[in-house]
Amino acid sequence: MVRVAELLGSLSLATDLADGFSLEKSLRTTILAARISTRVGAAPHEQALAYWTALLRFAGCTAFAHEEATLYADGDDLGLRRTLAYVDFGRPRTFITRALTGIARHASPRVRIAALTRLLGDPGAPRAHAHAQCEVAVGFARAIGRPDVAAALDHREERWDGKGPRRQVAEAELPLAARIADVADTLELFSWSLGVEAAIEELRARRGGHLDPHLVDACLGALPPLLVGLDEPSVWDLFLSLEPTPQWTVEAMEPLLRAYSRFADVASVYTLGHSAQVAELAGKAAAALGLGAEEQCLARWAGYTHDLGRVGVATGLWEKVLPLSMIERQRIRGHSHHTETILSLSPALGPVLDVAAATHERGGGRGYPRRQRLEGLAPVARVLAAADVYVALISTRPHRPAFGAPEAVRLLRSETTSGALERTAVEAVLAATGQRRPARSEWPGGLSDREVQVVRLVAIGRSNPEIGQLLGMSPRTAQKHVMHVYQKLGLESRAGLALWAMEHQLLEP
Repeated sequence: MVRVAELLGSLSLATDLADGFSLEKSLRTTILAARISTRVGAAPHEQALAYWTALLRFAGCTAFAHEEATLYADGDDLGLRRTLAYVDFGRPRTFITRALTGIARHASPRVRIAALTRLLGDPGAPRAHAHAQCEVAVGFARAIGRPDVAAALDHREERWDGKGPRRQVAEAELPLAARIADVADTLELFSWSLGVEAAIEELRARRGGHLDPHLVDACLGALPPLLVGLDEPSVWDLFLSLEPTPQWTVEAMEPLLRAYSRFADVASVYTLGHSAQVAELAGKAAAALGLGAEEQCLARWAGYTHDLGRVGVATGLWEKVLPLSMIERQRIRGHSHHTETILSLSPALGPVLDVAAATHERGGGRGYPRRQRLEGLAPVARVLAAADVYVALISTRPHRPAFGAPEAVRLLRSETTSGALERTAVEAVLAATGQRRPARSEWPGGLSDREVQVVRLVAIGRSNPEIGQLLGMSPRTAQKHVMHVYQKLGLESRAGLALWAMEHQLLEP
């Protein structure tokens, strides 16, 4: 049995990186939520729900990353999310002040002004952002078997005064766990980065607007005990000690890892489903190589997690069409270090870490992050590296279209000629690619063949005119198809649709 608090606690570091927060931000928020729920005398089941809701509060934070990077932040979606995390949208002045001082900070004045103009001039942006983040967070919670947490996360963007951007639910109609998580998040964010006095001032300013006034009063009356231990170098042990009882455990952690892989993949329209495709191929290749069931399983787990660190690098870099500069390449390579960090806390993820972190190592010590030689890697790690390259070759990237299978095979084999990849691992991957999934006789969600085509195109960010051109219809007809798909699936954001498509394996190359 695997303790889920350890798994989700370790993986929550990915959400910290994706939002530009200091590491263990989510853990500190969870600790505060647990303490606040106890302070206000919440029932045991409400205390448990507050704990898990706070921990997974940012599970959808990458959902709007593509739009943030391309439309509002000159590629720096991390900087935008970090900046807007401090904003109380019920006080417009805080939005304008934060935006002017924190968004696209490293861009030229001309580019920065253009990005700010688009953001400040788009009244629909907050609502679109809220829909995307909530739908992806809800989808994740459901995927790991927690519909109760999903229901609380569905109110993540709501406010006590009913002026939230999504459902305008107010006061006691909001789930208690969601209200507690909101207060805990505000208290952690401001006290950690700006000090306790700043946190007190912000709680008072948001009291009765964004935040439940009763919960704010309870916090202000007990700040010293609430904050005890949160300034330690690590709060890992404290976080685990507050886990509700009975502990939540699972026999198999693969479903959870599969769900979390989508958190990284949904950030860019070019990587939707990438991790799941790598995991599946690596597992089959491990079998083709004659590795045992345990190593086949490890190949899949590492495939799901090998690119989690990608969320710590701005989406604008991953989607850049022009050649990367030397500094940009180094920032891209840094995602492997991020992956190591994310997988480092949970003992259950130790074996996965060693394989996942070596995905980009190459022969002759030419890879990264450790410049390890192939002969020093386990066979399962060599297989994973080859699988990752093959899936990338047959997928569209910003600077090139997808390669057809014959060219992808040629290019992959050329990596063995140069010594970058091991020949036996490459041949095992190529052998595994012959295992095709049977043709579908019925699409999930009751979708038609044409609607599946629409889902795929919307998921990768195509506009209505582009969809119409690609599918041979007018933009107006394409718009009707898109709206019908959203209505049929009960979704409202591109990211939510992309997550649904990944869950149902509709984004195969």
